[in-house]
Amino acid sequence: MEENKMSYLQPVASAFSQYAPITPTTDASIAVFPRSNKIVLNRHSENAWKKALESKFNELTALRVGWDGYNGQPVSFTCASFAAKLLERLYDDVLPPPSLVPGSDGTLQFEWHINQYDLEVDVIGAFNVIATRHDCLTGETEELELDSDYTALAGWISDLRQDREPQQATAVA
Repeated sequence: MEENKMSYLQPVASAFSQYAPITPTTDASIAVFPRSNKIVLNRHSENAWKKALESKFNELTALRVGWDGYNGQPVSFTCASFAAKLLERLYDDVLPPPSLVPGSDGTLQFEWHINQYDLEVDVIGAFNVIATRHDCLTGETEELELDSDYTALAGWISDLRQDREPQQATAVA
């Protein structure tokens, strides 16, 4: 059983190694308990996002079919687990945690609307992410399709730290 646990961790470890090198261990940083509808982020990696989002992840994976009034599916454990791991790697102690939004197809989106940026990250599945950033000051919108290198997304999240209030027009006397 321990070998299966290690093989599950290996793809995740290698996927993030370019951004933040990690040493694979037998201690998973995310435990998924499908029968109880729980996702537990690791206990040795305490950060503000983890504390703020853990119960929301559990809530979204426990949604009932039809939660949206139609045939909405609960957030899949694959999407939730991958999103949690991604957020663990992208954590920035200056920024507030993102909002988590379920997709009616079982996907998960996390987003920030801060400092004149709208940043939305759609986790379609493990290693299948689409990120969109809209600059409210310039009107420019960019999109990234990501599968293994999340360096550009980390840069976008870092950009959220900049206080970018619109310039006030000065009155001419």
